[in-house]
Amino acid sequence: MSDEVHKLGEVLRAAREAKGVDLARVERDTKIRERYLVALEAGDYRDLPGSVYTKGFLRNYGTYLGLDPEYLIDLYRLETSAAAERPRMPAPPRPIATRGSRAFVITPGLVFAAILTVAVGAFVAYIGWEFVNFARTPELRITDPPGPVSGYTETTITVRGETAPNATITVSNLRENPTVVADETGSFEITVGLVPGSNVIELVARDPVTNRDSEPEQRTVVVAADVAASPSPKFSLVTLTQPAADATISGPVAIAGTAAPSATLTATAALVTPPTPTFTVIDFAGAPVAVQVAAPAPPEPVTLNADATGAFTGSLALPAGTWDVSVTAEDVEPVVRRVTVGPGEGLAGVLEVVGGESYLEVAQDGTPVPGVSGGIAGDGERLELAAANEMTIRAGNAGAVRLTINGISIGAMGSDGAVVEWRITRAGG
Repeated sequence: MSDEVHKLGEVLRAAREAKGVDLARVERDTKIRERYLVALEAGDYRDLPGSVYTKGFLRNYGTYLGLDPEYLIDLYRLETSAAAERPRMPAPPRPIATRGSRAFVITPGLVFAAILTVAVGAFVAYIGWEFVNFARTPELRITDPPGPVSGYTETTITVRGETAPNATITVSNLRENPTVVADETGSFEITVGLVPGSNVIELVARDPVTNRDSEPEQRTVVVAADVAASPSPKFSLVTLTQPAADATISGPVAIAGTAAPSATLTATAALVTPPTPTFTVIDFAGAPVAVQVAAPAPPEPVTLNADATGAFTGSLALPAGTWDVSVTAEDVEPVVRRVTVGPGEGLAGVLEVVGGESYLEVAQDGTPVPGVSGGIAGDGERLELAAANEMTIRAGNAGAVRLTINGISIGAMGSDGAVVEWRITRAGG
């Protein structure tokens, strides 16, 4: 390599020798590995991790030596742009084959085309079957009471039926309209309050898989007029103003509503669907990395206290995913709202070093993180991550580096001792 190509390395070496420090001392002071310092001074850029990180090293090293970092980066650009791609020789012309009679021959290409045709046909049939099932309206059947009821003498009635597994059944048309979730076989029962006279109970079931509603089913129950003189049932109405049904929320889920004055209520959440990653991960070679999403655990129940007017407020901190939020009080059917908790804009997360130390290089939207890139992170260190579109993370001990991105825990980057580099990109970015 010529002296001109080695100019950057000579500038760095001369400045270091003038400062009177050796490479071991520079490594301790700048946290840049000695082998990277040797490569910079020798101009062996193939031994460096990449252009983004090399520029970060030059900024740190130049500042340490009292040199202008931008001048050093300009020298680096000149040297790395000197290599030219070797021109390719054109392939020799192929002889023109003599045309002759052609017989039908089963070739590998013909076999492949036949297999591909069968595979495409099977795929189209599968998509059609999935579409028919997805578009299907869930069935709702009331088994008890089997028909209209007249001369009823109670102030409550229990309605039983069958629908799609885990469907949410909603009651309407009554003074108090509770909801209930069917079990894994689709069976359900729900108790509703009645008033003297005609009560038209309307039920609708929502399938959690297709998110479609069934056709409404009704039962008319006529309560005898003299029931009004009997004691009122022990049933206090709970209404929810927040969260709205099928809301999409980023952050804690606000809960608000009304109940009996000074009532004590409990808010819980049950996971319906795990979160879907809103980002993609590729490795150093450009191959996609399969992200294993762990199902988040439900939060602890939250106690809510209504004031003298019956109003209550609170919140539940829920990880990303789709949840059924339930609010109930003593002797009250739970009120359920389904919400989807999603991430905010961009990429945000946490990097944790657990069970050992690891060399780290971290860049956010192309900018290395100061004080982290090129250094060793110890056990227990934690780094908050935030980028608009892209993060690049290189770990020298992938088994000790754990990541959580946009509220989704994706665990360790690899096995113990493995050197792994990931590029995390926001979906649609």
